Amino acid sequence: MASIAARSATVENFRRIAVEDSRVVAAFLGGSLASGLADQYSDIDMYYIIDSAEYESFHSSIRSLIDGLGPVAYFDEHNNFGFDLVLFMLTNGTKGELALGTSDKLKVMHAGPFKVLVDKKDILKDAQFPYEKMLEGDALRKDTEKQLRWYWYWYGIVLTAAARDHLWSAQSALNTMRNHLFNLLKYSYNLRPGAKIDRSLPRPLLIELGMTLPTLDPNSMKAAAARMTIILKRETENLLKTTGAQYPILFEKTVLARRSLN
Repeated sequence: MASIAARSATVENFRRIAVEDSRVVAAFLGGSLASGLADQYSDIDMYYIIDSAEYESFHSSIRSLIDGLGPVAYFDEHNNFGFDLVLFMLTNGTKGELALGTSDKLKVMHAGPFKVLVDKKDILKDAQFPYEKMLEGDALRKDTEKQLRWYWYWYGIVLTAAARDHLWSAQSALNTMRNHLFNLLKYSYNLRPGAKIDRSLPRPLLIELGMTLPTLDPNSMKAAAARMTIILKRETENLLKTTGAQYPILFEKTVLARRSLN
């Protein structure tokens, strides 16, 4: 974990580079540093908008740019989201991401609050970055049913793996069950895509969810799955009513019938 001072110094270095390098036409912060929710653990989410004619030149020099920020412990990059994203960590603990794109990719690169650092051509003057649209109507109903089916599919895997004493496989399947439960809770509590469960759900529910974390023991894992299901059925009751989604009763009965074989 980097000190807040070290993180602030790195942000200032990013800003200075954007000011001095003519290839960078705009730069802004996203994430918790832009929303005002940053703490000592927060990463840097930095965005550079590059002149389209200079993009390849700038992208080819990105490793040396990161090296110039200080000793680098980790560096990687990908374009899985439709733009280039650089991931890094300095040896002082400063960790962050630098998104690179041209002005035509602004809407793809970011969603949510942002803080302008440099804007040489007023690209960001009237910019808005709305969050991904939440599912509604038939799309919400279909995905609710999908999440429920996958929840019960992985419940079956938990039971089989636990019965075989394949405890790490059971643990992995239980985690996948939990992910589907979290998706359904986001729908039930009308949370936007990307919302943090820890900050968004009621504290008593978070405590209850914490009680579904098992030990590496077959009975503990089966008990965790059963407790998760109590939460799922209670917390999605209103979601099922409002969306018209059908609960997979037959699938549930079939999966749970396997418990008598284990």
